[in-house]
Amino acid sequence: MKSGILSLNKALFQQQLRSISWITIFFTLALIVVLPLAILVKNYPEEYIFQGFHISSGGFNGVFNFYIQFQLVIYTTFPVLLSIILVNYTTKKAATDFMHSLPFTRQTVLNINYLVGALTLLFPLILTAGLMAILRPFLYFPFYSWMEIVEWVAISYFIVLVIFIFTMTIGMFVGNSLLHAGLTYLSIYVPATTVALVLLNMHYYVNGLALFTYTKKLMVNGIFFVRLFVLPDRPFTGFEYVIYTLIAAVLVVISYIAYAKRPSEATDQSIVFPFFRHVFLYGLTFFAMLVAGFFFSEIRQNTLAWTIVGYVLGAFIAYTVLQMILQKTLHLVWPWKGFIAYGVSVALLIIPINIVGGVYAKEVPNVSEVESVELRNLHAGVEWMNAGSMMNDESIEQVINIHQAVVADQDISSRFDGTPIVINYKLKNGNSLIREYSVDRNHLETLTEDLRINEEFKKTYEPIFKIKNHTDLTYVEVPGLNQRVAELDKIEELVKVIKQDVTDVTASPSRFIFVGSEYIGDFYFNFDVEINEPIPVPMYSDYTNTITWLKENGYSEGLTIPENLISIAVLPSMDDEMRGKMGIIYGAEDIPDPKYITTEDEEMMTLYDLSELDSDLLESDYTVLMQFSGETMDYRTYGFNKEDAPDFIKEALPLP
Repeated sequence: MKSGILSLNKALFQQQLRSISWITIFFTLALIVVLPLAILVKNYPEEYIFQGFHISSGGFNGVFNFYIQFQLVIYTTFPVLLSIILVNYTTKKAATDFMHSLPFTRQTVLNINYLVGALTLLFPLILTAGLMAILRPFLYFPFYSWMEIVEWVAISYFIVLVIFIFTMTIGMFVGNSLLHAGLTYLSIYVPATTVALVLLNMHYYVNGLALFTYTKKLMVNGIFFVRLFVLPDRPFTGFEYVIYTLIAAVLVVISYIAYAKRPSEATDQSIVFPFFRHVFLYGLTFFAMLVAGFFFSEIRQNTLAWTIVGYVLGAFIAYTVLQMILQKTLHLVWPWKGFIAYGVSVALLIIPINIVGGVYAKEVPNVSEVESVELRNLHAGVEWMNAGSMMNDESIEQVINIHQAVVADQDISSRFDGTPIVINYKLKNGNSLIREYSVDRNHLETLTEDLRINEEFKKTYEPIFKIKNHTDLTYVEVPGLNQRVAELDKIEELVKVIKQDVTDVTASPSRFIFVGSEYIGDFYFNFDVEINEPIPVPMYSDYTNTITWLKENGYSEGLTIPENLISIAVLPSMDDEMRGKMGIIYGAEDIPDPKYITTEDEEMMTLYDLSELDSDLLESDYTVLMQFSGETMDYRTYGFNKEDAPDFIKEALPLP
């Protein structure tokens, strides 16, 4: 008897293996094309020199650094197809009845399906690894090691196995193969994206919500597919392996329980279990409602009435379409009671959200509670984002005063055109308190003036103070022309004068806003590429010691300073057609009319002093094109508003 059952088990195993053999073949071919074959095609010295083929040395594994995007497409496609085919019999009544009539339990059937899937996913990876190992000694640039091949197999297998298990579990709850595929991908993206959409919708009504900080972490860590895209630069931690393994184990248990309780006659149902029909219906309705509400809020710039229209419209459309899927018909019996119950439930959620949001918006810590604090422009570069925090009580108190002023005076908030800032407190109890605001630029300049004079603020956030060891520097690129300072003694002198200027200057608006008439350009301090990336250091017109040093050493020709001005052209505000013409200006004759061009020193100085950088040509009433000697580009774009326009501009280019 036992031998007969074993024979049947073997026959079922072989049958399932044959049914997915084409998946094994295409999975193997896809990996071979993307890895061994592509590596072989690229295996020529000129590929590295002339076509920019380069494997970054910064990643943890050379194989993952090679066309990772194509690898991930394969990993997120074939395990899903494999699972759908293995459990496809559950969507057909005749096939289900036959499978369940065999003399072994459903648990045994599922055991065989998992075993077949696990082996099918492993074989192509091992074969591909073997081919890469054979190729390695013949490569001009062996960008991966033997151990990295083994590591690639292990991590890749872990990834595809997790996706396969997840898809198998979803298959126990659905009665349609197409829905099985769609619901698999939706279930991976929707939960974390729904939370992100809740935050996106709430940030219109909760002042200070740390939207960027929360959503960035949520989208990377909460969506498995997104997490995979950053894998080359951020490998899985031990904690993540444990979490994903536990999730996979729980999913396996759920799949066995669901399969054991799944009715055989459920093949005609889109979603097998009634409870999960409600989860499917109302979960995706809520998701669509948030998408529509966010869309209407953005296009109507936080108009409450239009936001509500978006909510109602999104929920209604999604609810109707989902009911069609569940009822498997276009002749829908519209269950209006369920929609009304959903609407009432969502409306009731507004009450606790308003209460919690009000407390959240007004929370400002005391100085005694704060261990360190960070205040920066949300769109600052990496050199600012990783600058560090301030720990002195004076600095902490100044940031808290700024925070309190922003909370107390809603008029200084400018949700759509302000300067985005983030305040990040590290509290003494080990917690963090993060707030984000969009603040009117002029108010921000006033509020942060005392802080920007603060010595700790400058040493924490000014990039020049990140340069500790001058011997690691290879050269410094000077603003303007493509000039380099390569002598170590001159680099040391340059660093010294920049630090002196940063320490001595008063609180220029540019120190926090990053633009303005004072901004001249960036130095780029370049290190050995294996040590660090170049550090950009901004330069401003009040860096008198630095400008003097550049002049004395012959590096000032390309600077955007008054002495280097050749001419200035002023244009009134532009329409789309004129903005299109701006991309093809090679000389004064190409500047569209009406325009005012001057070479008079007094007029140029007046325009230079009042103009601010306006590279997108959209923010100012007047566009100012300044031509500097030695510039690699003919013109640099600035702007000013009509209330600041000097008399000679008002006369030449009057605005209504």
